[in-house]
Amino acid sequence: MAEFRIPDLNAADTRLAEFVFEFVQFLLDDDANLTPTGNLNSAAKQKLRGRLQELIAAETPGDASAAEAEEAEESQDDEAAEVAEEKS
Repeated sequence: MAEFRIPDLNAADTRLAEFVFEFVQFLLDDDANLTPTGNLNSAAKQKLRGRLQELIAAETPGDASAAEAEEAEESQDDEAAEVAEEKS
């Protein structure tokens, strides 16, 4: 049986992985983003791809700073909270 090993990540990669994980959890929490079998639908996958591109670009030297990426994520979280309140 193959051994499962978690790779050693540097601080920037760990931070990026945490952002991705949080965004995937956000997408999975909304039933509108899921297929009947519980997978992400096409629109949610596209949102995830777009967010990944933003995060990767923010980590690339000369592009948007990590602070701007974090600010964008907080803004997106605020918008999501407003939408959730409207649905309630």
